[in-house]
Amino acid sequence: MSTQDKARELLVQERQQESLRHETMVERAAETAPRADDSLEEKARELLAEERQQDKHLEETMLERSVEALKD
Repeated sequence: MSTQDKARELLVQERQQESLRHETMVERAAETAPRADDSLEEKARELLAEERQQDKHLEETMLERSVEALKD
């Protein structure tokens, strides 16, 4: 095999490896994207639950103060 043939073969192998690395990166990115969406939705649910708890606490506090004000 001539030097040029070896060089071409090595170049082809290098391109194949680069292509495989690129495909692997794309696959990994595609796998992590749904997880990011899931974690974003989970965070949003947590924040909404927190907000509901704060609203409920505020409402209870206002009712207690109203009752105390009526007693006085």
